[in-house]
Amino acid sequence: MHKEYKKLTAAQFRELISHIPSITQMFLDLDRQLANASKEQLANLFPGEHGLYCYLYELPLVSQLSLLVVGLNATEELKEMATSPDPQAALLASLEKEDIGVDLSLHPDFEKADVAGLSYVLIRNMRSMMTYGRSISSLVQDVRDNNNYDSLFKAIRMDRSSIGCPTIMNALAKAQITSNKAFFTRLRSALSGPSKKEWAGLDQMRYALLILRELGIDDLSEAALEELMVEELKVYRAPKGDARKNLRAHYRQSRNIKTI
Repeated sequence: MHKEYKKLTAAQFRELISHIPSITQMFLDLDRQLANASKEQLANLFPGEHGLYCYLYELPLVSQLSLLVVGLNATEELKEMATSPDPQAALLASLEKEDIGVDLSLHPDFEKADVAGLSYVLIRNMRSMMTYGRSISSLVQDVRDNNNYDSLFKAIRMDRSSIGCPTIMNALAKAQITSNKAFFTRLRSALSGPSKKEWAGLDQMRYALLILRELGIDDLSEAALEELMVEELKVYRAPKGDARKNLRAHYRQSRNIKTI
């Protein structure tokens, strides 16, 4: 089977991107349902301290997903997809199903609150990838490895509770000790949450660039990039000016991100 774009055929790439609006809506709906849940419902879902899930952002996204798969007793389903003749096709087929066969009795080593926290972190990470092309975990790692305060405030915009991560708390403590007024001015702004206009309309393009990055495809020409994003995937339409120039800027920015 000929595989264009490395692990995905062109058709599979298009199909994966086509699922993004429905997946995005699903996560937004779950986010909205949690925000509107009653105190009793939240107490049942998150017994004890709600904010403890913020520590999960210190883990790589892959580790979080692995924990969630185990917690949901979905390990066997994942193994079946991974060992199928075409794992990508198996994954895409699973996206078409409402019931993917997950055992909701949960793994015996996981509490309901553990899985609820992992699920909510996934929701917020997906939202971050829609907005910034990277997860909150990746942003936190950038703070930890590079002391990047831009990433710090982006993480807080995506999930205010991420301020409880040891990495971010360390930066906050330093700002307090040094009376860094500029830091707290930016922090106040970040706590207001993400702007609705930020990266508006670019969700699918951001995901497409993320997938290219994860597949290690970082050498597309401007013409090839335009053909892929505009003609093949139909995920980008330049609001003004030259599509190639704008796409090149987005592509370059995406390639500079080292972790998902």
